[in-house]
Parts: sequence; structure tokens; C-alpha cells
Amino acid sequence: MAIGAGTYTLADYALNSNQPLIQAITWSLLQYGNIMQDCPFVNNESLIANGVRFEGNLPTVNWSQLNAEGVTTRGQPTNYQEQAYIIRNYIDVDKFIVLDKNQIQEPRAVQSQAYLRALTYDFNFKFLKNDHVTGDANAPVGLRYRIDNGGTFGVRPENKIDAGGTTSDMTQANLTAKTAGAFLEFLDQLLWSVDSPDGTGVTLYMNEVMKRRLNFALRFMGTSGGLDQSQDQFNRTVQTYKGATIRDPGYKGDQATRIITVTELANGTADTGATFTSIYAVNYGTDHFFGWQFGPPNVQDLGLIYNGAIYRTLLDWAVGLINTSTRSIGRLYDIKLS
Repeated sequence: MAIGAGTYTLADYALNSNQPLIQAITWSLLQYGNIMQDCPFVNNESLIANGVRFEGNLPTVNWSQLNAEGVTTRGQPTNYQEQAYIIRNYIDVDKFIVLDKNQIQEPRAVQSQAYLRALTYDFNFKFLKNDHVTGDANAPVGLRYRIDNGGTFGVRPENKIDAGGTTSDMTQANLTAKTAGAFLEFLDQLLWSVDSPDGTGVTLYMNEVMKRRLNFALRFMGTSGGLDQSQDQFNRTVQTYKGATIRDPGYKGDQATRIITVTELANGTADTGATFTSIYAVNYGTDHFFGWQFGPPNVQDLGLIYNGAIYRTLLDWAVGLINTSTRSIGRLYDIKLS
């Protein structure tokens, strides 16, 4: 797929949009902590993206004597294909609700904000956990399924890392300098697996319990251990480990179930049944993992419909995910928390 002139993040789009409705929608997505803010997007008006990546089989390098002929060489790339998926919803509000003089908040705005919060929960879950076997076939395949099926999605087996359970025990009762040190070595291995030992360009996804326990472990060892805090362009606090951003993907749409749970099985195959958790790493960029879209999210005020009875707002967006490297995404699992 041709990459074009550059990539846009959701933050770039919010800063540069001159349409108030679109800007408000985009700001809301950022405010709710959507994973979309991390992912760079390339504009490409296609529902299918074809590409190649080298999974081994690189060209052979020839060392030559003086005045000798060159040797023709070529690599054998692996073809892949990704699909775009469409988010499309109407937000309808009765005309008389909009005109009601007793309203405290503008009803259409309230419904839009509620929808955007739901979209955040849903996209975050789909990005990490969706599959086309038991999940939603109309949404992108998530990180866990891609990592578990690396032969199909171009992920090396080494990118699924077992933290060893009790070897790197992060429970408060059993935490020692030895287990904390073992955990940090596994975390460094996770960064190495996604082609960025110093964390540059990487986002680490973990739940809020794991974030607190990481802070606790580093304080226990009497060191910052590479942990740092800064602010983004919207003056929000951003926590990093080395150069990697740490983000909590939050909860599912029920607002009660963590997307990355603290009750995973030790082998990482189920979200419930034991007392373990995982950390996911993504190296974002057009040479690793990124997204593509027909265009930025489309938000339209369609005005009054049904013979003037209903005010309608349309939001739709065609978006896909692309993995161009075998060292783009990884998972550290079997982390004991309780």
C-alpha cells in the first residue's frame, strides 16, 4: 500500500480541524482516553490494503573481490492483506426534546457525548481483544488474537512472553527485590520484542492495578527504574517507562469489567479463573503498526428528518489496522498480581 505524505493522529486532527462539530467530537474521543489517540492513521480510500513484510528470507549480501562481477540478489517477502471496517451510527433526538425550555443541557450534545464514551469503551476492547471466531466479525482483529496467531498476522512466537508467574511475583505480600528485578527484565524483553529496547514509539497497555503495582515495585527497590511523568499537548499527565508511554485501556462498555483483567489464567488463554494479568506493547509507525482510513471521522448534522420530527446526527468512519513488521506487537502474560 502506498503510504502517502504522512500520518495523522487523532490529536493532530483535533488541533487542525476548523469544523466545530468535528473538533468537538474529536476532543471528546481524546478526553475519554481512546486508544485511537495513540495510533497514526494514513488516508487511503480503499477497503482493502495489500502489503508485504519480510519474515526472514532477506536478500543475501555478496562480498566481492576487486574487479569481480556483482551477484544478483533478492529477498522473498510475505504478502498480507488487511480490511477496513465501518463504524456507522445515527443519533436521533425528537424535535420537542430539543425545543423544551426546561432543559438543563442541550439534548443532542448529551446524547453525542454518551455515544462517544461508548465508542471509546468499544474501540479499546476491540483493539485489544476482538477476534472473528467468537467476537465481532465486523470489527478489526485485536492484538491478543494477532499475537496468538502469529503465523497468520505476522507476529513472531518470541513476542508472546511468559513472565513466569511466581518468578516475577508482583503481589504485595510476596514482592522482593529479586521478583521485582525479574519482572523488570521481562518488561525490557517485551520492549526488545517490539524492536524498541529504549521504548521509543511504543505504548504499553496495562490495567490500573498493574500500573500501581509497577510504581510500588520501583519504590520498593528505591529507584525510579526508568519511570517518568510528563505532560502531553493537552496538559494531561503521561507516565512513561523508559521512552514507552504507559496507558490503561480502561473498561468495557458495561463500565465494570476491565479490558485487561487481573483474573487471567496463568497461560493467558482466558480472562477469568485465576489471579494473573498481561501487558501489551505496540510499536506505532508506518514501518511497524499503524492504521488507515478512508478519511477522518465523518460527522454530519443531517438536520430535521421524518417530515421535520427528528433531529439526526450521523457519525461514520472506515478504518483498518496494518502490521508491517514481525516485531510490532507483543504481550507479556502470566504476571501474578494477587
